[in-house]
Amino acid sequence: MPERDPANEPENLLVHWYGRELSENAKAGMREMAARFPNSNKELWVLPPRRPGETGQQEQQRLLAGYAEEARRHGYTVKHVRDETRTLARGLEPKYTSDTLDDVFRMESANDGYITTKDLAYYLASGTKTSLSVDLSHHHMRDSEWQAVQQSPDFSPQVVAPVDFSTAELKIVDLSHGQETNLRHVLSTDFLPMTERFDEADIQPEYTRHLDVFAMYAREGTRGQEFAKAAAGQYIGYLAQIAQNEALKGNVTFRQGDDHTRFRPETVKLVEDNLLGAKYNPGDPRRNDMIGMMNIAAATDAIHLVYGRPRTPDGQGKDSMPVPRVDPATWDAITMQAFDVNGVKVLPQIGLTKTFQGSWRRGERDDAMDLGPGLDGDKITLVQASNIGVAQAAGAGISGLDRPSRIPYDVQRSSSAGNSPRRTPSPQNTLDMEQLRSEVASMSMPRTPSPEQGDITAQAAAAATKPVMKRSTTGPAR
Repeated sequence: MPERDPANEPENLLVHWYGRELSENAKAGMREMAARFPNSNKELWVLPPRRPGETGQQEQQRLLAGYAEEARRHGYTVKHVRDETRTLARGLEPKYTSDTLDDVFRMESANDGYITTKDLAYYLASGTKTSLSVDLSHHHMRDSEWQAVQQSPDFSPQVVAPVDFSTAELKIVDLSHGQETNLRHVLSTDFLPMTERFDEADIQPEYTRHLDVFAMYAREGTRGQEFAKAAAGQYIGYLAQIAQNEALKGNVTFRQGDDHTRFRPETVKLVEDNLLGAKYNPGDPRRNDMIGMMNIAAATDAIHLVYGRPRTPDGQGKDSMPVPRVDPATWDAITMQAFDVNGVKVLPQIGLTKTFQGSWRRGERDDAMDLGPGLDGDKITLVQASNIGVAQAAGAGISGLDRPSRIPYDVQRSSSAGNSPRRTPSPQNTLDMEQLRSEVASMSMPRTPSPEQGDITAQAAAAATKPVMKRSTTGPAR
């Protein structure tokens, strides 16, 4: 097998599938990723549903056998998320443990929470080793998509510069093209964008970039890995905060005797003012927005924890409380721009395209190779000319080598196609902020500590006194 190009191919490619049988689109996505990163170590992370009884066990074994067969065809190793909880929890201990993760994954699996599982698994797995995580709705960027990107008003050689996997600490998706578009009270214990507590303390919300992690790269031993651990901790912390609030209102009960490392709700009332009920009720219209906001909040808060520096907000006196700020150069270094092309998101920096809503809802009989308008033709990968050698690039007739400010590209073509289900829903832009403020104001919110840091962010993440509550179990029986 050819030797891996460390700049253009990550050490580990982790693709994620949570649900039942692999769809034809998912299988096509596996082929696409194998073609795009042929020399990377490839892993298929899965979480099949686990129903009670012998029939449920047989069903799970059948699904796992199917995953293994498809994985073998394309050079993947199968990783069952719940078999990896001890490894995944190492970056969270002692605050959370493998029991915490097993409880959360069990609860999500029992309530069709596959998107949440994917979001959390991205962070957890990236906190253990150098890896690029994607779901199976990605395909290799097409010529037509690359041409469309070049016509975009947001195009510049700098923002499409290929990721160098041998040096990058972290790369997550920026949907706002370098603009600070989202307001958030960063380092809040709540996933909601803004809280009354922060307003009362005269802590202003920050404008941040609109992040997503449908493709995320983090390198071991760097701040990128620390970000992944912090984001996982924040995400679970939001879930714990929601549970605490609803337990205080009598909307949730837990197994008696459980400590803070367990998450086993026994009863969850499906009433209007129960956010935990909305989270675990697939029919609740608030659910998708909650999932999207929790994921974006976890990424935003974790970046401020790891990359932020304390600074007094502009226009406020020197005695005002410093808040962690991330400078524009840092944002640019850790993000990659997503371009909209015919209803999909193109990531030229890593040569991939993410197919969004609609395509993955097609039935199993539909043609998996039919990816919609504008997606036909060759697949291309952008590679910095310096990675293949200036002499070789010049010999290939690549222009721009005499202009240092412009990064030349080598266009490499390959074949195969596909896409598959599962995406993280982004919160809708029309959220009623007054409604959110009202919901937050009605809650009692003890502070959930964030990952430890040695500066102002550590003080912001001080440990909280948790309310006494009855705890119990939910989901499929052990």
